[in-house]
Amino acid sequence: MSTLGRVRCAVLGSRGLVAQRLLQRLSNHHWLAPVCVVGSSESEGMKVSEIPWSFGEIKPSLPELRIIGIGQNGELASHLISEGVRIVFSALPDSPASYIEEELAKAGLVVISHSTVHRHSQVIPLVVPGVNNDHLGLIDLQSGFGKGMLVSCPNCMVVPLGISIAPLIRSFPVKKITVITEQSLSGGGRRMLEKSRQGQFPNQHIAGESLSVERELERILGKFVGSHVTPIEIDIEAECARVNREFAHSASVTVEFERNLSAHEVIEAWSNYNTKELHMDMFSDHKPPLDFVSDIDNAISLINLHEASKSDKLHQKSMSVFVGNVEVSKNTLIFHVASDNTVRGAAGNSIMLAELMLSQGIIHDSKIRVDQSRNIRQA
Repeated sequence: MSTLGRVRCAVLGSRGLVAQRLLQRLSNHHWLAPVCVVGSSESEGMKVSEIPWSFGEIKPSLPELRIIGIGQNGELASHLISEGVRIVFSALPDSPASYIEEELAKAGLVVISHSTVHRHSQVIPLVVPGVNNDHLGLIDLQSGFGKGMLVSCPNCMVVPLGISIAPLIRSFPVKKITVITEQSLSGGGRRMLEKSRQGQFPNQHIAGESLSVERELERILGKFVGSHVTPIEIDIEAECARVNREFAHSASVTVEFERNLSAHEVIEAWSNYNTKELHMDMFSDHKPPLDFVSDIDNAISLINLHEASKSDKLHQKSMSVFVGNVEVSKNTLIFHVASDNTVRGAAGNSIMLAELMLSQGIIHDSKIRVDQSRNIRQA
């Protein structure tokens, strides 16, 4: 597909699961065009098409780009700017991300990060599109980046949790939320997935994950007050574990309300949120964002089937957040939620975030004009 009329993008990372999903979803994107891929010394000089494909489905057609290295002393920023890059999708590990991403933002680029290092900065938004769009207002406080910007994506388990919980806390007074997760092997990265395929399975415990999920949810569900984000004052407890399946993160969520509720009220809150708060007109948008199912295990199986046989239709469907096994008793709601962690929880979230920023005029690019009728209602 030609890059004409599309915003030029770079992907930092080439072999990792998130980087490969980014390249897959950007290759035929109508607004965004990948023109640079940055990789490690192991990959530098190779073509993107030569990198081993880590997913079960047939390898898609990827852009014929040659992978470049990070370089030294601002070389990467200069090269990306010379290629007309405006947006950088970073799937770098935390260590290099901690300095490279800020360096690129200071050079005037828009950086959307998947690393953990920026998620609790006071001036870097942590955003799930449709849940806390208004937190992008923190960008106005990023005086150190000039015309550049740095935005962070949440933990891949937090994305479906935020989408499913937000309608509830905005409709009813909530006392406590308890989350018990089952996170797939791919959430641990490419090497963990490869080792599992060789019969080496990790410990169920995920160090630091429970606290990370709790704090990120508190921030995402919190309130932007102009100069900072005030975390939501609801008791949130998470217990996280790795399970032996390749894809799909899921969770059992228990919500304790201040008053008794009916199942009808809960479903109505979710459905109204689907049609109002999450009303978007973007390339990656999947409507409705919440898919109600009777059995979450079937949805998890469907996600893993998608991974083995991605068609265009299934490719779009992989942005779904599935909600099922819903039970309401007096003031307590129990439900299960699941999504494709490599797509909806990761690459799909960051690409939708870029679309959101373009649609709202936060990102300006002289080579593209996004239809102004495609404004997105802030959550």
